[in-house]
Amino acid sequence: MEKVLEARRQQQARYIDLARDYARRLEDRLCRPLTAIVIGSVARGDFNLWSDVDVVVIADDLPADPLKRSAILYADVEPAIEPKGYTYGEFARLLAAGHPLAREAAESGIVVREADGWRERIRPH
Repeated sequence: MEKVLEARRQQQARYIDLARDYARRLEDRLCRPLTAIVIGSVARGDFNLWSDVDVVVIADDLPADPLKRSAILYADVEPAIEPKGYTYGEFARLLAAGHPLAREAAESGIVVREADGWRERIRPH
Protein backbone atom coordinates (compact mmCIF):
# COMPACT_ATOMS: atom_id res chain seq x y z
CA MET A 1 0.00 0.00 0.00
CA GLU A 2 2.86 2.40 0.82
CA LYS A 3 4.25 1.99 -2.74
CA VAL A 4 0.88 2.93 -4.21
CA LEU A 5 0.64 6.03 -2.02
CA GLU A 6 4.19 7.06 -2.87
CA ALA A 7 3.49 6.64 -6.61
CA ARG A 8 0.40 8.82 -6.19
CA ARG A 9 2.36 11.54 -4.37
CA GLN A 10 4.97 11.47 -7.14
CA GLN A 11 2.29 11.81 -9.83
CA GLN A 12 0.72 14.73 -7.97
CA ALA A 13 4.16 16.37 -7.77
CA ARG A 14 4.62 15.88 -11.55
CA TYR A 15 1.24 17.51 -12.23
CA ILE A 16 2.10 20.44 -9.96
CA ASP A 17 5.47 20.82 -11.70
CA LEU A 18 3.64 20.92 -15.06
CA ALA A 19 1.45 23.74 -13.73
CA ARG A 20 4.49 25.59 -12.32
CA ASP A 21 6.32 25.35 -15.68
CA TYR A 22 3.21 26.52 -17.54
CA ALA A 23 2.84 29.55 -15.24
CA ARG A 24 6.51 30.45 -15.60
CA ARG A 25 6.30 30.32 -19.41
CA LEU A 26 3.09 32.36 -19.39
CA GLU A 27 4.63 34.99 -17.14
CA ASP A 28 7.81 35.12 -19.22
CA ARG A 29 5.79 35.64 -22.41
CA LEU A 30 2.97 37.92 -21.40
CA CYS A 31 1.41 38.25 -18.02
CA ARG A 32 3.01 40.11 -15.12
CA PRO A 33 2.58 40.06 -12.25
CA LEU A 34 1.02 36.64 -12.33
CA THR A 35 -0.36 34.33 -9.69
CA ALA A 36 -1.15 30.71 -10.59
CA ILE A 37 -3.01 28.29 -8.35
CA VAL A 38 -3.70 24.58 -8.88
CA ILE A 39 -7.22 23.61 -7.80
CA GLY A 40 -9.49 20.61 -8.22
CA SER A 41 -8.65 16.96 -8.00
CA VAL A 42 -4.89 17.43 -8.39
CA ALA A 43 -4.74 19.89 -5.49
CA ARG A 44 -6.95 17.64 -3.36
CA GLY A 45 -5.01 14.50 -4.33
CA ASP A 46 -8.07 12.59 -5.57
CA PHE A 47 -7.16 12.82 -9.28
CA ASN A 48 -7.44 9.87 -11.65
CA LEU A 49 -5.95 8.82 -14.96
CA TRP A 50 -8.26 11.17 -16.92
CA SER A 51 -7.98 14.20 -14.66
CA ASP A 52 -6.69 17.47 -15.99
CA VAL A 53 -4.69 19.99 -14.02
CA ASP A 54 -6.93 22.98 -13.29
CA VAL A 55 -4.83 26.14 -13.03
CA VAL A 56 -6.34 29.46 -12.00
CA VAL A 57 -4.27 32.24 -13.56
CA ILE A 58 -4.65 35.73 -12.09
CA ALA A 59 -2.99 38.60 -13.96
CA ASP A 60 -4.06 42.16 -14.67
CA ASP A 61 -2.84 42.24 -18.25
CA LEU A 62 -5.14 39.48 -19.50
CA PRO A 63 -7.31 40.88 -22.29
CA ALA A 64 -10.99 41.55 -21.55
CA ASP A 65 -12.03 39.86 -24.79
CA PRO A 66 -12.69 36.15 -23.99
CA LEU A 67 -11.29 34.89 -27.31
CA LYS A 68 -8.07 36.88 -26.95
CA ARG A 69 -7.76 35.78 -23.33
CA SER A 70 -8.20 32.13 -24.30
CA ALA A 71 -5.67 32.49 -27.10
CA ILE A 72 -3.08 33.71 -24.57
CA LEU A 73 -3.89 31.06 -21.96
CA TYR A 74 -3.84 28.18 -24.46
CA ALA A 75 -0.93 29.34 -26.66
CA ASP A 76 1.69 27.20 -24.95
CA VAL A 77 -0.14 24.69 -22.79
CA GLU A 78 0.42 20.99 -22.24
CA PRO A 79 -2.59 18.77 -22.94
CA ALA A 80 -3.06 18.05 -19.22
CA ILE A 81 -3.35 21.74 -18.22
CA GLU A 82 -6.76 23.43 -18.09
CA PRO A 83 -6.23 27.16 -17.41
CA LYS A 84 -8.87 29.57 -16.14
CA GLY A 85 -7.84 33.22 -16.31
CA TYR A 86 -8.97 36.26 -14.33
CA THR A 87 -7.72 39.74 -13.57
CA TYR A 88 -7.13 40.50 -9.90
CA GLY A 89 -10.30 42.61 -9.86
CA GLU A 90 -12.41 39.89 -11.45
CA PHE A 91 -11.08 37.31 -9.04
CA ALA A 92 -11.69 39.60 -6.05
CA ARG A 93 -15.32 40.09 -7.14
CA LEU A 94 -15.81 36.33 -7.54
CA LEU A 95 -14.30 35.72 -4.13
CA ALA A 96 -16.48 38.40 -2.52
CA ALA A 97 -19.54 36.78 -4.11
CA GLY A 98 -18.56 33.38 -2.68
CA HIS A 99 -17.94 31.78 -6.07
CA PRO A 100 -16.84 28.14 -5.45
CA LEU A 101 -13.85 28.25 -7.81
CA ALA A 102 -12.48 31.44 -6.26
CA ARG A 103 -13.05 30.18 -2.74
CA GLU A 104 -11.29 26.89 -3.49
CA ALA A 105 -8.33 28.69 -5.05
CA ALA A 106 -7.98 31.13 -2.15
CA GLU A 107 -8.59 28.65 0.65
CA SER A 108 -7.10 25.32 -0.42
CA GLY A 109 -5.41 25.71 -3.81
CA ILE A 110 -1.72 25.05 -4.32
CA VAL A 111 0.03 28.28 -5.31
CA VAL A 112 2.64 27.53 -7.98
CA ARG A 113 3.49 31.13 -8.96
CA GLU A 114 2.94 34.04 -6.63
CA ALA A 115 2.94 37.76 -7.39
CA ASP A 116 3.97 40.01 -4.53
CA GLY A 117 0.97 41.19 -2.56
CA TRP A 118 -1.55 39.15 -4.51
CA ARG A 119 -3.58 38.17 -1.44
CA GLU A 120 -4.10 41.82 -0.56
CA ARG A 121 -5.19 42.55 -4.13
CA ILE A 122 -7.98 39.98 -4.01
CA ARG A 123 -9.41 41.01 -0.64
CA PRO A 124 -12.79 42.74 -0.80
CA HIS A 125 -12.58 46.45 -0.06
